[in-house]
Order: sequence, then C-alpha cells, then structure tokens
Amino acid sequence: MQAARHQEDRFTMTDRDVYLKLAAVAEELQALSDSAESLVGEAALRTAAATLAGTAKAIYDHVLGGDSH
Repeated sequence: MQAARHQEDRFTMTDRDVYLKLAAVAEELQALSDSAESLVGEAALRTAAATLAGTAKAIYDHVLGGDSH
C-alpha cells in the first residue's frame, strides 16, 4: 500500500521538463568545471556537461523540435 502511495506522490515530467532539467544541469556542470582543483576534475565535469547537453539537444531535436528522424 505504501509503495502505491509513493508512486501517486511523484509527478510526471514532460519531455520539455526533461530537456530543461538536462540543459540546466549541463550548464551548471560547465560552470563548475572552471573551479575544479585539477585538470582531471575539469575534464570530468566538462565531459559530463557535454554528454548531458548532447542528450538535451537530442530530446529537443526529436521530440520538441518536431524532427521526423
């Protein structure tokens, strides 16, 4: 019963919501990379930012942008 109630409390994210959240997190990671202590940390944050930005772009292109591929 509690598991069913927990599912009811969750909200549904639209594709637009997912796009916006991924884009925001990508921007935050990119900004954080400027203050990384080492080149390894900087590279890790920039790689993660680029990956999330690419995923956000794919969502935008295929779902929100109406790309028919």
